[in-house]
Amino acid sequence: MNVSLPTPLEEFVRHKVAAGEFDSTDAVVCEGLRLLQRRENWKADARVKINAGWEQAKNGQLRTPEEVTENLSSRERAWQRGRP
Repeated sequence: MNVSLPTPLEEFVRHKVAAGEFDSTDAVVCEGLRLLQRRENWKADARVKINAGWEQAKNGQLRTPEEVTENLSSRERAWQRGRP
């Protein structure tokens, strides 16, 4: 597969390789595609969670503000400890 890049992106890729951050132009492009794939997966996962939350809300399965605050606080504490 051959890919044509606009000049600014081509220069960016060459700079990353010249700086030693990547072994080749292919590696730069692969990393970009992996990040794009990760973003797409995150968006799909978020969509599923939002839809589930919406269904719970429609069914009256709501959390109190105190429950939400505690849940967020516990997630923050876990994140700060390095265990999300």
